[in-house]
Amino acid sequence: MSAAVILKFVIMSCAALFIAGIVWWARKHPNRSKQYPEQVRMPKVVAFIGWLFVCVGAIMALVAFTSDDADDPIAFRIASVAILVGGVAFVMMYRNFYVAPRAHEVAFRSILGREHVLAYSDIAYHRVVATNGQPILTVKSADGVKLSLNIRTFDMSPLLHAIDFHEATGRWPGRAEARIDGLEA
Repeated sequence: MSAAVILKFVIMSCAALFIAGIVWWARKHPNRSKQYPEQVRMPKVVAFIGWLFVCVGAIMALVAFTSDDADDPIAFRIASVAILVGGVAFVMMYRNFYVAPRAHEVAFRSILGREHVLAYSDIAYHRVVATNGQPILTVKSADGVKLSLNIRTFDMSPLLHAIDFHEATGRWPGRAEARIDGLEA
């Protein structure tokens, strides 16, 4: 093996370990809103990646739209705009999304910015599916409001307790029965 192949392997291994460390840290330290501590937002890594793409896309666009020396300027311009738009999408996803599980309802805002409050008694469908080794909880209301998220990343214990109660009794917990983790609702 040549030294270049070994160096590439070492660099890629270090990058993979660094990313795995960031993901582990993000799961152990949920990103809570400072104004509303019950709201859990996406990990800050999403915002960092978004701003990184915005900066790289802006620099690429600056070069692509001002340089006349490129062989194929159209492809370079399209790529720079695509990276810039992707970065803006990541920043907007981070900015918009939050989830706040409560004793009788879960409040959340979608990545497009629409706010919803889903009462547990309105849940018509719930399911936990393993996708790529991660447990994804999907909840739909009778009105068609849908929440789907990774329950390892977001602490949804009040909702999971209500689902367990529903499976055991066949009905959703009422206000008097909802004692979740020692907190009175």
